[in-house]
Amino acid sequence: MKLLWIHWIQYTVKLSPEKMLNKPISAWRLLSIGARKISIQSIRKIGPICIGCVRFMTTMSKAIEKRFPKAQEIAEFLSNTMNFKHRHLLTRDGRLRLRVVVPVSAAAFVGVFTLASFSMDSQAFQMGPDISEPRSLISGQAHDDMNMADLSNAREKRLERYENHEGKVEEVALFQPEPAKPREKSLVVGAGDTLGAVMQRAGLGASEVYKLVQSMEEHYDPRRIRPGQKLEFRFDPVDEAGSAYDLAQMTMAVDPLHVVSLTRGDDGFESVMIEKETVTKMNTGKANIEVSLYGSAEKAGIPSGVIAQAIHIYSWDVDFQRDVRKGDLIEVMYEEVFSEDGEKVKNGNIVYARLNINGQDIPVYRYEMKNGDVDYFDEKGASMRKALMKTPIDGARLSSGFGMRHHPVLGYDKMHKGLDFAAATGTPIYAAGDGTIERANRNGGYGNYVRIRHNSNLKTAYAHMHKFGKGISAGKRVKQGDIIGYVGTTGRSTGPHLHYEVLMNGAQVNPKTVKLPQGETLVGEELKNFKAQVASIRGEFVKLSGNPKLALLEDQ
Repeated sequence: MKLLWIHWIQYTVKLSPEKMLNKPISAWRLLSIGARKISIQSIRKIGPICIGCVRFMTTMSKAIEKRFPKAQEIAEFLSNTMNFKHRHLLTRDGRLRLRVVVPVSAAAFVGVFTLASFSMDSQAFQMGPDISEPRSLISGQAHDDMNMADLSNAREKRLERYENHEGKVEEVALFQPEPAKPREKSLVVGAGDTLGAVMQRAGLGASEVYKLVQSMEEHYDPRRIRPGQKLEFRFDPVDEAGSAYDLAQMTMAVDPLHVVSLTRGDDGFESVMIEKETVTKMNTGKANIEVSLYGSAEKAGIPSGVIAQAIHIYSWDVDFQRDVRKGDLIEVMYEEVFSEDGEKVKNGNIVYARLNINGQDIPVYRYEMKNGDVDYFDEKGASMRKALMKTPIDGARLSSGFGMRHHPVLGYDKMHKGLDFAAATGTPIYAAGDGTIERANRNGGYGNYVRIRHNSNLKTAYAHMHKFGKGISAGKRVKQGDIIGYVGTTGRSTGPHLHYEVLMNGAQVNPKTVKLPQGETLVGEELKNFKAQVASIRGEFVKLSGNPKLALLEDQ
């Protein structure tokens, strides 16, 4: 019976004798192989198989009726002894019903197959080359040319052979485990966390944490860690089974543009500071001034840093505390810097700005000259930069002008020989122009005092400072816009403010009315290049904002 089943498998699913001879095959093994092959490759043969089963059942039914001609008598006996009804077993013409024939035939088939299987050797049936009869039954021909050494080697290989859809043999190793894969973990710094605490939470030991922190200090101070920073850990298996894991790499974002990476090497951990690539895009904003410039700009979505930059650009010509009124307008086009993964890093330079004060337009454009200097120019190529800034402080309120006044401390009228700008303590104070510091020390009622010589007859002075700027001392050269100190209330003062003076030939003059030399004006090839850049800026602004006002300004 087993040999017949092998023959059926060979005929039906084309399993060659060589493949069946590679290892011992039991009866149930043959049955499973036949079932697997049928489910994979012999769908089309299921029909004939089913038909064969039906024929087998029919034959068995006829055999039962022929073998037991007195079926009607048996049915009557069963109905009398076991309370079976006559119609449950026989038809009207006295034949056995299908409900009886099918289970009896199936039971007979299974019984014959089982007895035949167990009548053979209980061990696996060895289809070796020395058994010629099974080989001839399987293949129908002699196999004298079969190499016994090859068959022995094939049996020793712990492989199963399958046929793919192209008929080619593929070998699949048994019980081959997949190698362990690296593990990754992400942690976010919480309030009150230290870098060491986060590392230990990731599963690192104290000695390993110490080595990591030491390596990181080369590029980043671990004490500057703040809530919200994300740490990424990658652990690699020490062997293929994954019995243990070691830290292979740790990364931490310092800011949107920089990442500290620590990688395990032969001599410990190596740290590098990775700087991401940046992409610069243009953005525009427009604000109608209602109450304050900063408040209106914030309402219009213009970043406060961009407005501070605009105030600084216009500070040579405009006093934002006195000149700007409700109904005025400001519009800007500025750079936005993004990291390579799309996160905004910072706001860049203002490329174009237009301030409308009392109906008068003041447009400015950023331009880099051939010598590398960068400045802002009006539409005619004249620099916005003057010999002195009109207001050497940002966001301050003019609290006292130049001239006679009632002194708030001394209590009598006295000439006030400068301008007072009220501002919060610590507000930066800028050098009004290029020059050399003559004095930077305590000066009686002026408190902390700085005086700058700009040329042989022009000087500026700054008093009541909270403290001096970094590196500010007598003899140091400064450029216009450098921070020289911070607002305070030292000396004879009733509150934090900057006292600012302009001296011409040693005498204080009104900073608001003094005539000062103009800045640089572009000419020749430089002016031609500037005009071309202005046209490009106009086109880009109109495209981004959809406002044709900029294009019309030059056509009028």
